[in-house]
This record gives sequence, structure tokens and C-alpha cells, in this order.
Amino acid sequence: MKYLRALHDRITAIGFAGAALSVGVITVSFWYEVVARYFLAAPTVWAYAVASYALCPMIFLAMPEMTRRGAQIVIDYLLDTLPLKYRRPIGWTVTLATALVCLMGAWITGAETWRQYLQGIETVLAFAVPKWWVSIFVPYGLLSSAIYFFRRLIEAPPVARTDEAVA
Repeated sequence: MKYLRALHDRITAIGFAGAALSVGVITVSFWYEVVARYFLAAPTVWAYAVASYALCPMIFLAMPEMTRRGAQIVIDYLLDTLPLKYRRPIGWTVTLATALVCLMGAWITGAETWRQYLQGIETVLAFAVPKWWVSIFVPYGLLSSAIYFFRRLIEAPPVARTDEAVA
């Protein structure tokens, strides 16, 4: 299991680097479009499409790393107002529910991506590409995040925080 956890972490780190690369692609694409349009009077056909396509990998390659770090959006109002004895079971239940929702989302989006691949569906922008090239990142991000939530339940169950630790 230690090897699988390390492999998962390594794949996540590579994906996070891919997310950073996607940010760079978006930045360069829009920068080039501005220069080409306003300084060279030669707007591009592809810059908006490339930036649009890079948004999906940017989000869903970063998602597992954010989940690994515990940097996802959390609203602790409910947990903070509960008595200490209820915080751990509620935290565990919320983490389990989140893992299951991510897993179901991965299944649904994976099936849709597979359908796009089989039917040869392309994007509708001027610079068309097979749609599955873009959407393949969605099931990956959701599945990897689900695995991190399950790992959190097994490796480090949610801790009942004391009022002193919250302050």
C-alpha cells in the first residue's frame, strides 16, 4: 500500500505541474492575442480556443493536489457549533460523503468522456479538437480526489478539535 500511495502522490505532483503549465498556456495565448490584435492588426483564430481548452486541465489537474493538501473549500460552521463528541463522527461522515460524490462524478464524467471518444464528437470552437481531449481531465481529477478523501478516512480520520485549537 505504501508504494501505491507514493505512486498516487507522484502522479498528483505531475498533474499539478500540468495545471501550472496550463496557466502558462492560457497566459501566453491571451498575451499573444493582445499583441497580435492591437499591435500587429492580425487577430488570431486559435488563441481563445487554446485558452478555453486549457481551463479544464488547469482545474482538474490541480484538484487532486488541493485535496491532498486539504486546501479545498470547507465550511466549518456546523462542526464549530457542535459539541466536541459529535465533531468526529460528523467530520467522518462529511468526508465519506464527499469521497462518494467525487467517485460518482468520476463515473458519470468518465462514461461521458468514453461516449465522446466512441462517437468522435468534436468541440464547436473555430479551432476544433476531439472533445474527449479536453474532458478526460474531469474524471481523472474527481477520481484522484475521491481517492485522497478515502485515504484521509483511513490514514488520518477527522479529528475532534477543541475550542482552544479553533481559536
